[in-house]
Amino acid sequence: MKHLLLLALLCPLLLAAQKNKAHRFQNDTLYTSSGFKIYPGQTLRIGKRANDFIGFRYISKISTLFSSLENNSVVVQELSHYGYSPTGSSEIHVKGSIVYRDGSKGLISFTLAFELAMGSRLPGTTSELILPKEYLITKEQALASHIPILEDDTLHTTSGFKIYKGQSLQFGTATGTNDRFRYVNIVNSLPHSALENKQILVWEVKNLTFSALGNAYADITGTVVLNNKRSKEVEIHLSFDYAIEDIPGIPSELVVPAEYKGRLKRNAEAELARIESLYRGKIITKEELEAATRKLSAQ
Repeated sequence: MKHLLLLALLCPLLLAAQKNKAHRFQNDTLYTSSGFKIYPGQTLRIGKRANDFIGFRYISKISTLFSSLENNSVVVQELSHYGYSPTGSSEIHVKGSIVYRDGSKGLISFTLAFELAMGSRLPGTTSELILPKEYLITKEQALASHIPILEDDTLHTTSGFKIYKGQSLQFGTATGTNDRFRYVNIVNSLPHSALENKQILVWEVKNLTFSALGNAYADITGTVVLNNKRSKEVEIHLSFDYAIEDIPGIPSELVVPAEYKGRLKRNAEAELARIESLYRGKIITKEELEAATRKLSAQ
């Protein structure tokens, strides 16, 4: 839940939308902050659940197996119980009809945390409630607001540097503790030393996500040539903006041309206030608060 809750705080476009287009329920129609409307007779497209979560994050109290709803559509019959959950998310109860995998038809009901289910509305990200294209943030809007996007196998980072299929990514020296990378998590069994000062030939870039503290991540698979000249498959979970950023005293772990470094716009006071609000809202732990505070103080 954390990364989507944060997007409303982090993305200027989304924040402006929340202020200018508050959601409301009127005459059997739900008006969301994005302008997207939900009403009886409409077909709602439901997406895929998160891989690291049992069931959906933002669709609850489902009257049947969640797997029946995943990657399926619901024709809305009735909306009710518009309001807020105990955690403060905006919700509405939906009743409708559904066609099951075996072709049979039936009725279904669920509670939809609609603002969160719409996701970030960024290109390349997934959501539990799939919106028509006209309600998504365009590539041009995202890039103009320095928001990373993933489109057509190409990751556009905040700095403007692109990561794409067929590219050779150059990694530098690991800057974390115990000879590990600070911003590169190797998912498969390779040691971190196998990636130091090496290149990855990129096969795939996928899964643009955001953490509770606002860091952007992507999953990258490819091949790396080891010291014995043998090629090995590698899978990494990359905090790409910080791996690129040349923070004083911490050299870049992802080696890029100088024009792409030092591009993150930072306001330590505002970031600290935001992180403290997340802790008060029980979105991050005390340990995460303290770690983020130490990191900000060191920069």
